[in-house]
Amino acid sequence: MKLPSEEQENIYTQDWLPLQESFKRIMANKAYADELTNAFWFYLRKDGLAVNQKEVYKNIKKHIDSSKEGVKYELQKLIQFANYYQRLNFETEEPEPKLKNSFERLRRLDFSTCHVFLLNIYHDYEEKRITLEKFVEILRYLESYFVRRLFAGISPKILGTVFNNLYGEVEKENPDDLVDGLRKVLKSYDKTKVWPDDETFRQGIINDSIYSKNLSDRTKLILEILEASLTKEKVVFDNLSVEHVMPQTLNKEWKVVLGGNHASIHKKWLHALGNLTLTGYNPELSNRSFEEKLKHFRDSNITLNKYFLKVDVWNEEAILTRANSLTDIAIKVWPR
Repeated sequence: MKLPSEEQENIYTQDWLPLQESFKRIMANKAYADELTNAFWFYLRKDGLAVNQKEVYKNIKKHIDSSKEGVKYELQKLIQFANYYQRLNFETEEPEPKLKNSFERLRRLDFSTCHVFLLNIYHDYEEKRITLEKFVEILRYLESYFVRRLFAGISPKILGTVFNNLYGEVEKENPDDLVDGLRKVLKSYDKTKVWPDDETFRQGIINDSIYSKNLSDRTKLILEILEASLTKEKVVFDNLSVEHVMPQTLNKEWKVVLGGNHASIHKKWLHALGNLTLTGYNPELSNRSFEEKLKHFRDSNITLNKYFLKVDVWNEEAILTRANSLTDIAIKVWPR
């Protein structure tokens, strides 16, 4: 309404309506207005401004009213960044396969908080200020930051503040190399913002219970990423699921194998990464003996399961040994 009347219809039909319709299509008409509003909320915060999620309209109006560039410029910029938001949150909208894969991983990790920072990075990529390779490197370090904190059991509550301000900090650190700047800034963080070092990461992988029914896909993704790092062949993960080597329900045979402390061993290590793998035979394996499971693991095409070629018994010591082996891989996959 702040535009001259002769421009209003053109801007609406050529710019605004296509954006609105694209959100409708993606959301299949379900709560598309909420998602569009969320895109504007992320846009407002990308330069470090703290904005209440309930005051998006008020802040957008204030932003446009105070603009030196004019309403048309601000509208077009808003639409441009809303399109970046779509690609980050709905990876099927992203045409570049390498970015699409990374965006999917961030979604499955439930790590959309970093999109506030990535809006600026995407803009740099679109404007050819950074290459695709640099963008992928940045995504790798962000994923590492999240995964290492996840295993270290650090609360994600502070992350909203971290990512609101991160782009400004990175530019200040090294405006000529954003990858180097990002790495240095993240490594400088401590306390609740910390990027855990290798030893903290190792202890987290060994001791943390990473699997839960509600977050099973996140655990599966972590195993998928580890698997993909071990082979050049393309693995189809769709029909695979997370398998607990020591099963979720212990029968008499498993209790004998684990010994007198079977209850405490089961409670402590059941959902730890050292006891988890991928299989296409989860229902068939269930709580069968380790010897029976071993036949499947040794015949498996999954590289992670080649580890079991050298294992004959599954107990507390075996779980810890495998956890250390997986950590050696994870440190390379998620570098610091």
